Amino acid sequence: MFSNYLISLLEKLQFVKAIIVRFFVLLFRKRKKIELLYFYYDTKHLFDNSFVIVDYKFNNAIYYRFGNYRTLEKQIKIFNLKNIDREIEFVVYGFFQRKNYKLKFKPELTLNADSLKTKLYNLSIKLEEQIIPKLINKKIYCEVAKPLIKFSTIKMVNQSTSIQINSYNQNEFI
Repeated sequence: MFSNYLISLLEKLQFVKAIIVRFFVLLFRKRKKIELLYFYYDTKHLFDNSFVIVDYKFNNAIYYRFGNYRTLEKQIKIFNLKNIDREIEFVVYGFFQRKNYKLKFKPELTLNADSLKTKLYNLSIKLEEQIIPKLINKKIYCEVAKPLIKFSTIKMVNQSTSIQINSYNQNEFI
């Protein structure tokens, strides 16, 4: 629990650090106005569970807010339109300025699944209770015999060693 709190705190600090760095980069630019380079999202969605990618790029943007979600990324992926509102506010934050955009998601088609439901009539089911035999006892006993350790005997035999030295002189050696 503490580690999750610590991780979320570190992620927030990393986000704030990135915002501060982008702010100081914009501080020394000549043109600080937010400029839209491109903004694209598909407005024709077939069903409620459609997949949507919102792709955008702005000059001089520090961070973005998509609904209640703040991000630094240049793309947002929505995996299911049921999980979001039909109209979401998209805000771009820059150097002491912001631009607001409204994104509308309206599915064109709906699937009427009422006709796909199965109906069963005059179905009689008889259930019989059968007892399942116990296959294994609840207690398992395991016995290990006391291990038998055999020591091998080692015998050391003392043998006398004799060294014989021949006396010779230097002339004999050569």
